Amino acid sequence: MAAKRKLLIVDDSTLNRQVLSKMLSEQYEIIEAENGIQALDVLGERANEISLILLDIVMPVMDGYTFLSIHRANPAISVIPVIVTTKFDDEDNEIKALSAGAADFITKPYRAQVIRHRVEAIINLRENAAMVNLLEFDRITGVYSKEFFHQNAKRLIDENPDTEYDIICSDIRSFKLLNDAYGTKVCNELLAHFAKLFSEIAGEDGICGRLDADTFALILKRRNEYDNSMFAEINRKVNSFSIPTTVVVKYGIFRIDDRSMPVNQMCDRALLAIKDLKQKYDRLFDYYNSAQLQALLDEQAIIDTMEEALEQRQFVVYFQPKYNIKENKIYGAEALVRWVHPEKGFMPPTQFIPLFERNGFIYKLDRFVWEETCRLIRSWIDNGMTPVPISVNVSRYDFYDPDLPNVIHKLTQKYGIEPKLLHLEITESAYTEDPDQIIEIVDKLRALGFTIEMDDFGAGYSSLNMLSKLPIDILKLDMKFIQNEGAMNRGRNILSFVISLARWMNLTVNAEGVENEDQVERLRGMDCNYVQGFYFARPMPSWQFAELLLTAPIDSKGELLQIEAQPENLIAVCEAERPKGCMMIVDDIKVNRSVLKNYFSADFNIVEAKNGAAAMEYIKEHPKDISIILLDLVMPVMDGFQVLKTLKEDSELCDIPVVVTSQYGEGNEARAIEMGALDYLSKPYNEKLVVRRVYNALASATLSRQEKALGLG
Repeated sequence: MAAKRKLLIVDDSTLNRQVLSKMLSEQYEIIEAENGIQALDVLGERANEISLILLDIVMPVMDGYTFLSIHRANPAISVIPVIVTTKFDDEDNEIKALSAGAADFITKPYRAQVIRHRVEAIINLRENAAMVNLLEFDRITGVYSKEFFHQNAKRLIDENPDTEYDIICSDIRSFKLLNDAYGTKVCNELLAHFAKLFSEIAGEDGICGRLDADTFALILKRRNEYDNSMFAEINRKVNSFSIPTTVVVKYGIFRIDDRSMPVNQMCDRALLAIKDLKQKYDRLFDYYNSAQLQALLDEQAIIDTMEEALEQRQFVVYFQPKYNIKENKIYGAEALVRWVHPEKGFMPPTQFIPLFERNGFIYKLDRFVWEETCRLIRSWIDNGMTPVPISVNVSRYDFYDPDLPNVIHKLTQKYGIEPKLLHLEITESAYTEDPDQIIEIVDKLRALGFTIEMDDFGAGYSSLNMLSKLPIDILKLDMKFIQNEGAMNRGRNILSFVISLARWMNLTVNAEGVENEDQVERLRGMDCNYVQGFYFARPMPSWQFAELLLTAPIDSKGELLQIEAQPENLIAVCEAERPKGCMMIVDDIKVNRSVLKNYFSADFNIVEAKNGAAAMEYIKEHPKDISIILLDLVMPVMDGFQVLKTLKEDSELCDIPVVVTSQYGEGNEARAIEMGALDYLSKPYNEKLVVRRVYNALASATLSRQEKALGLG
């Protein structure tokens, strides 16, 4: 008996997967995935086995449209046809799905006979297309098929070693929409018309082939230069074909310098040049350059390491303060993520956030930032600081999770903080994609006590009429809005109007991107109270922001909560004086300090510090008194890594032995050891292991000092 063909069903609803599986399991073997990320994992391992994908559009983690964009861009899986399933039965959704690369579109509730017929038809179409591809000439256009173009282009290059060649690839923009609008017969005739024109350019000394549905390639003798007019003339002739719309074709050129490169790779690079033309509406062609490939490789490198980076806590949260400019006080901050890569160093968010928004990883990263922010707020409160509201970003992908309000609320409960201390920033553009769904979820969040901020207002998406319908509390004016408003009086008037309108609607206005005193004064004159930007402070690490909370005036009016400082000092020295030396224990959690103190108090005079800043102050005053430091890595007000760096850079302090403590895994251990720590203690503590490692570290440090004294180190 022949093996069943395999179908991949991608849907976050267990019930939907069960229904489809029941309809199709007699004829096909079913593989299931709950979201786009899982589906890509399956395809990474079993792409060659899968005949077709049934894909739901609305899912958490990675939605169907994001999956389609990744699927279409990956040659290894793009050949697998996708049928989109959705409950939204309207033409716009269908066109959007088909334009993104779907082969068909079916709506819920499912009809078994229809689904079986469409699945079978599309699989047969794919298999027949694969057989046709084995033929020498494309039956629709008459030019070489893909495989035979590759073979003949290679032969041409090898047989003419003294001739230089170029490969030109073409791509018809929105061909899927043309096919849907005018039918297969008309579009096949259009393809044949284009192939004839392309073949004429190749001439007798070149070769033309069809690589894909609407993608062609030709190899021809190298020309010194190509210009836009040449390709504009081709497009003019393309549009002489009788179809009532303008057909736009873009072209990529790869100059063959390495003749040993496989022809399929040459074509891939010519097509890569076309990719950069999407936003260049006035330019019809581009040359491939190594930067394009490098950008693609860099992007893939980020994708390959993003999960590991999250596990190893390479992502860190920075904070940009927000100021009340009427009183020159801090009233809050925005949490921003940064990537401290072990090899590439500090990576700005523009390098990875747009990619994570495309591939859906932003869903996981957002949750990390939310939890880390809640944890830090809790630690600031525990250290006696007056907390201020911190705003975190909520991306449009997060709204695909209907349980979002519960997810965020549980985090605030876990860390014992009021929801009002966590502001939620939602970009203006997110509201325009599915306003009803987002408004419903935002209403639930506000009912739980969260403050909602609209981020990037003025980026050009929403109307003032829409603004009146949205459930928001704070309007953040886009930084470009602020930077450009001084260009002319009209801009200044618009800015003043928006601020006045917001106040009339009982909305707080926060102006972001404020960079100079002139902007501050204008905003004061417009009665805008709150701002953030480089003029006041750049984004800073958590320990530095915590220091700011200790020293700067805080705006404690309005929704900000008053929490009394705890009386415990940042430094607590054990009263008993013992001759065997001083051990400093640095940890923001009291119970952790108590456990370590209990292990070593019989042998050491114990000095406790709640954070790195307090520890460094004591160390600098008593540099020769400290025998060893047990240092936690994750703390407010200067973390352990910052302490290690400071100690290492000070010649008087660099020899103090340090054993670090943390609960976040091997990545932190390796980094701390590289920075000079002698050993690492993981939480929760094992007493025997802790004691052994600490005394081994002391012995090692003593031996090292002796070797230095003897000139052996």
